[in-house]
Amino acid sequence: MQKNADNLYLHADGDSFFVACEVSQNPQYKGLPVVVGEDRGIAVAMSYEAKKLGVTRGMPVFQIKKQFPKVIILSHHFDLYRKISDDVYNIFLSYLENVEIYSIDECFMVVKPSDIKHAGSAEKLVKNIRDEIRNKIGVTYSFGIGRTKVLAKTASKLEKPNGVVLLLNEQDEEKALKKTLIKDVWGIGKQTIPRLYDMGIKTAYDFVHYSREYIEKYFPQPLINIKQELSGESVLDFDPDHDPRSQKSIQSTATFKPATSDPKVIFAELSSNIERACEHSRELGLMTNSVSYFVKNTNFVIHTQDCRLPLYTTNPSVILNCLEPIFSKLVEEDEKIRSTGITLHNLLRSEEIQRDLFGIQDKSESKNIIEEVGDIIKARFGNDALKHASSLKGSKKQRGNSFPKPH
Repeated sequence: MQKNADNLYLHADGDSFFVACEVSQNPQYKGLPVVVGEDRGIAVAMSYEAKKLGVTRGMPVFQIKKQFPKVIILSHHFDLYRKISDDVYNIFLSYLENVEIYSIDECFMVVKPSDIKHAGSAEKLVKNIRDEIRNKIGVTYSFGIGRTKVLAKTASKLEKPNGVVLLLNEQDEEKALKKTLIKDVWGIGKQTIPRLYDMGIKTAYDFVHYSREYIEKYFPQPLINIKQELSGESVLDFDPDHDPRSQKSIQSTATFKPATSDPKVIFAELSSNIERACEHSRELGLMTNSVSYFVKNTNFVIHTQDCRLPLYTTNPSVILNCLEPIFSKLVEEDEKIRSTGITLHNLLRSEEIQRDLFGIQDKSESKNIIEEVGDIIKARFGNDALKHASSLKGSKKQRGNSFPKPH
């Protein structure tokens, strides 16, 4: 979409969305501590009342029941969440022409000067949207508006729940940037935060005013883009009607140095790619039943192997089990490999997958609880905080694990 310097971006973020959807159908739960995740065995979403008690994301259900007996614990109802998400999306479209779906409970929108003029002011426009969602659907969203997507998303976090934060001038932006800790800036990875701390960068304001030349010299382009966006320079793409859950494949690749013919390292690198791809698919609520593995040698020749899985999954162990018997066909003996990758095909939304008569699919998904807890640990402590044993020999980490040997 072509950018216009006079346009603003609006970000909408659902407040405890899964819980809010449940409460919209069960008003008796309003104002009570509610947790969604009974069927997963861990807390996936919590009401603000549950958070105040001390319930945290990823906490085991049995522990919640023991420590907080008054907490109401519910199972997921993905069909309900999708319907409410679609209803909210239609309200957005009734006010604004261009809407980009970012996730089931988040959207970006372009606000034109004519939209603001028609509503009377930017504040009236946003509050009208917010109030219609709350009154018609029974869930609340927090909103942020700014010159760029990152500024808009930064603003929407500042006054949750049901908040409206407008960044319409440099003074508004400065206040918001000073309030926003660098670890809370959208798009900055957990592994980058310690480096920024060492540079004395504690807030988004510090980051914006740090030497651009230094950032460009020592950091990758995505971080430079975030700095530009926080500075009011719109560089991120805007894709109207894009829904990341509509994608049919997810790929993870990695190039490593030096190239190697060691099957332990190659298998570990493939395992790391599998972990990353599965983690991303879980974030989107997507599952796969078809996988492609590939390696590229030092002559840039690519070898691929495909595998049909027995059921839909995002469990790395299932996909690794499929890799082991075909690994020797993928990598020739003594061949030097410089990069590996994996592609998850035939992606379906988890709520759309048909259940089998014997409950095999349900049993498989229940094993994902461990992976979901792992996602939470990595989100808090970094991607290296937890790995499958099969991934530990990648990137020169020489630790014990089993691997298939070429014939």
